[in-house]
Amino acid sequence: MQIGKAMSHFKMPVSEYMTPSPVLLKTTESMLTAEATLEEHGFTAVGVVDEGGALVGVLSRTDLLRAAEGESGETFRLPEGHIGDFMSRSPATVAADSPVDAAAKLMLKEHFHRVFVTDGGKTVGVLSTRDVMRAVFEKRLRIPAIEVASTSVIKVKDEDPIAIAVERLELSNRHGLIVTNDDWPVGTFSQVDALYARAKDPSTKVEEVMECRILALPPSTPIYRAAQQALAMNVRRVVLVGNEGVLGVEGVLSSFDYCRVVAHTMS
Repeated sequence: MQIGKAMSHFKMPVSEYMTPSPVLLKTTESMLTAEATLEEHGFTAVGVVDEGGALVGVLSRTDLLRAAEGESGETFRLPEGHIGDFMSRSPATVAADSPVDAAAKLMLKEHFHRVFVTDGGKTVGVLSTRDVMRAVFEKRLRIPAIEVASTSVIKVKDEDPIAIAVERLELSNRHGLIVTNDDWPVGTFSQVDALYARAKDPSTKVEEVMECRILALPPSTPIYRAAQQALAMNVRRVVLVGNEGVLGVEGVLSSFDYCRVVAHTMS
């Protein structure tokens, strides 16, 4: 695999790929406000600032679910506390003129799906793994997807109870499982799905809580094409499938794999 030779052009500044003028919430705002903001904009996370406007944290949908209260079979109830009580502190930041490959390396190191972009002490944008995928697509990288994908695939059947899926997710220390039906991938089961599943009976079938959007491509697909289709479908994972159905699944390409490709020149 000649990744090093292909990775010679990701020195452009993050300002060219970031989402500018990010939505930011104050630490003193309510969790209900945070949930409404995420829903309104379709975000998975939002930056949090103090009264002086300094970025002090990030609140994700995962943070909301972890903080939610509720028993099996109930709808979750968000606590009445402020965002500052539940946010993740020390958000990752990069300067607006930092190269994209450096930002990708930071996301890999911290295992964050986004970094906040600063300029003159102000938060001016957000660069996410999706933006890194867009950079890969625009540069038309033709590395076969299988060469950068994870080849260790953990699966669960759609008819299995969610208790099995949650246990398998925890034991494998993965961010997501591939859900199958008759040996064919039909969805994914992620940590977020597992958190939502807390409000369900443990015997509930996985298919009732899984993410149904799934993209399956041949292992030889150029990585830029996989990025293009993943962006269009708004999915984080691409399942690389051979001609024999799930028995021929050869790997899973995640959003962090794109970061790994882009960051390669930094190592």
